[in-house]
Amino acid sequence: MLSEIASEILAYLRSTHRLPGARLRITTLDERFGTDPAVAVAISELAHAGYVATPDAGAIELTHRGYEALMQGEP
Repeated sequence: MLSEIASEILAYLRSTHRLPGARLRITTLDERFGTDPAVAVAISELAHAGYVATPDAGAIELTHRGYEALMQGEP
């Protein structure tokens, strides 16, 4: 079970970055969701679940597991 913000980030990825390996800049997330610390927690939550990777401090990357979850309508 993911937090509301983590689910919203996945929904955003579903609508904009539908390929495995797609990268999303943290600044884009800040523009979309604000700089609330809960966004950072949600990114950690998604990374821990294996849906995204954090290749560097400025981006997240959709993993194959995250891509499959998006295509299957999960979570």
